[in-house]
Amino acid sequence: MNAYLTPEEREGLKKEIFSSLHCALPGIVESYDPEKQTVSVRIPEREGSTPFPLLTDVPVFMPVPFEVTPREMALVVFSDLETESLLAPAGEESPRSLRRHSLSDGFAFVGWRICPNL
Repeated sequence: MNAYLTPEEREGLKKEIFSSLHCALPGIVESYDPEKQTVSVRIPEREGSTPFPLLTDVPVFMPVPFEVTPREMALVVFSDLETESLLAPAGEESPRSLRRHSLSDGFAFVGWRICPNL
């Protein structure tokens, strides 16, 4: 049995891996919770790609001194490790799971100027 991948197989594997890897995605704020300092963000659909779910309860990177309104631009950055343990009550330090770059582990940077075509 040949243990090496053909160039076509390597390219297919690379596309499969990168299609499920999330590092940073631009999105549109749908709602803002000033008490929790979180947003719900819609990631615009790209032609030929699977639609993203609405990202909810995304922590805003830093408490903001201004109101975040719907249709504002946000850049959602996805953590290398799960973030639930960071946001949990004090005392819990180790990750709860081994997930990486999950849509559940994003932080929103808000205050960008929106593009009129989004």
